[in-house]
Amino acid sequence: MKKYLLTGIVLTSLLMFSACKKTESVTPLSDGNPINPGRIGLPGGGTFCLGDMSNFLFVFTNGSTDANWQGATKGFVGNVAVNGITADERTSGGVPYAGYLFTNDGSAGSWQNILNQNTSQSAGVYGENVRIDELTAELNNAFSAIDAMQVTFDYESVSASSLNGLNVQNGVTDIYVINITSGMQISSKINITGDATDIFILRWDADANPVNGYQGTVKFQSGGAIVPHGGLKPSNFVNVAGNISSSGGGSNPAAPYPQGPRYDDGLGDLITNGSNFNGGGFFTGYWLTTGDPVSHQTSSLSNAIFVGGWYTTSTKFSMTSGTSGVYVSPPPGLTCE
Repeated sequence: MKKYLLTGIVLTSLLMFSACKKTESVTPLSDGNPINPGRIGLPGGGTFCLGDMSNFLFVFTNGSTDANWQGATKGFVGNVAVNGITADERTSGGVPYAGYLFTNDGSAGSWQNILNQNTSQSAGVYGENVRIDELTAELNNAFSAIDAMQVTFDYESVSASSLNGLNVQNGVTDIYVINITSGMQISSKINITGDATDIFILRWDADANPVNGYQGTVKFQSGGAIVPHGGLKPSNFVNVAGNISSSGGGSNPAAPYPQGPRYDDGLGDLITNGSNFNGGGFFTGYWLTTGDPVSHQTSSLSNAIFVGGWYTTSTKFSMTSGTSGVYVSPPPGLTCE
C-alpha cells in the first residue's frame, strides 16, 4: 500500500488511478503527491466515464438546505468532495473518518470537527473551485448519459428482487442497462454473478421516464443489499435514483463483501476508531442521486452503508445513526477509449 507524508504523520493514500481524460492535468496535494482521476469505461456502443467522481466516496454538489454528517457511526474511508460555498454543513458526535476532504470554500466549516477528530488519517484541501466545478459537471453529464442509454432487452421494467440469482458470467465483457421500476424496498440479499469487467447500470425509476425525474424511493433495510459474485465487486454497479432511504437490522453480506470502513477497497485494515458493520441497508456500487424529483431532498439516512460511492445533487441530506461508508475503486481492465 502506498503511503504519503502529511504534516509529519503517515496518511494512508486511498485512491490512486490513471487518468480517464487523455489531456488532464491533476492538482497536487499539499505534500506534492497528485490524486489522479479514476476511470470507468463501458463497452458496447461507445464509452461512458465517471471521471474524477470515481475517485471519491462522497461527492455533494449542493446541500444548501442541510448537509448533516454526524456521529454514532462505524466510520468512513474514502475521499469526500463538497460544494462548501453552497452546502450548509453541520455535524455532531464522533465520526471516524480517513481520507481527504475537498471543498471550494476557504475552510471545512462545521465539518472541520470531523477532521480534528481524525488528524492521523484525514486532511482538508481548500479552495478547490476547479475540482468542485468539474465534479458537478461530471455528475450532471453522467445523469444525461445514463438516461440516454438503451435498456437491455427483457429488462425494460423489472423488480429489484427479480435480479436475485442473475448469472451472466461468460468470460466476455458486457454492459447491462436495467430499469428497476418496482420492489424498491429491499430487505434481502440480491445475488448477482458476472465477470470482472461487466458493468451493470441500474436505473431506479418507477415509471422508467427520466424526463420527470427518478420516481420512487429506494430503501435498503434489514441487511438488504445487492451482493456481487464471480468476478464482480461492488463498483461494477452504477446506480441512478432520486430519493434514497435506509434503516438498520439484519446481517452483513458475507465476505469478501466489505465488512467495515477498511482500506484497500474494504478488504484491508480498519481505519482508526472504525468498527465493522452490523447489518443495515447496504448501497452497493456507485450511487448517483438527485433527491426527490419534486423537493430535491433526500430522506434522513439511518444505518445506510455505502459500499462504493455516493454522488448527489440533493439539497438536503442527513447521515445519522449507523450510517457508514467504504470506498471501492473502479473495476480493472476498463478504458475510456
